[in-house]
Amino acid sequence: MSEYANLILAILLAVLAFAFYRSNKALKKTKDESQNLSVSTEISQLKSIGELSVFQVYSKEIVTKTDHAFGNFGKEYLRWLISEKKLSMIFEFEINFIYDLTSPKLEITQIANSSYKIKMPPCKYKFSIADMKFYDEKNGKFIPFLLPDSLNGFFGSTFTEEDKNRLIEEARNEVKKMSVRLISQLQSKIHKSARDTLEAIAKSFGANKVEFVFDDNDEQISSQLNLENIA
Repeated sequence: MSEYANLILAILLAVLAFAFYRSNKALKKTKDESQNLSVSTEISQLKSIGELSVFQVYSKEIVTKTDHAFGNFGKEYLRWLISEKKLSMIFEFEINFIYDLTSPKLEITQIANSSYKIKMPPCKYKFSIADMKFYDEKNGKFIPFLLPDSLNGFFGSTFTEEDKNRLIEEARNEVKKMSVRLISQLQSKIHKSARDTLEAIAKSFGANKVEFVFDDNDEQISSQLNLENIA
């Protein structure tokens, strides 16, 4: 009789242990799901940051433009008679690299517990010319045996205001091309800066691992380059 009682007691204990195990497992699963949901909700707050500046470059370049009293024809055929006019300018410019985290192209995907993949929107580039100064100006001169240097100042070819404005515009476009090349060279540094910044923020929200996918290419640079604060 006691053997049956012991058997029944053992079965009851086994049932209770199994029920406790199932209950504890379900509770842990619910807790994990709740925690994952909380982390997912918090990491989505990255979008509330708005525009995130991740990198800034400041540069100074000398640009020299030439012109001739007789235009392109003079450049080709009359340089032996009268030299080209030269205008050198110093441009100080900066480029800000910005990711718009409110963009619909920002995608946050959970790939495992507390692990996420973030697909970044294309980077925005804000290009500003902070200052522009004339560095050197040389007027066109007739060859010495036709006109002495003492008279070249009166009869040589000088820059008109219209000439200067046109050459300044050409120089600005050249500086913009320089900045496009500079951006292409800095892509890896831009991505690293964005990755380090956003990874630190994501981990503060509870994420353990974050992968990043960047969607920047050279074709997008020129179309997205914003010119601001032109001197």
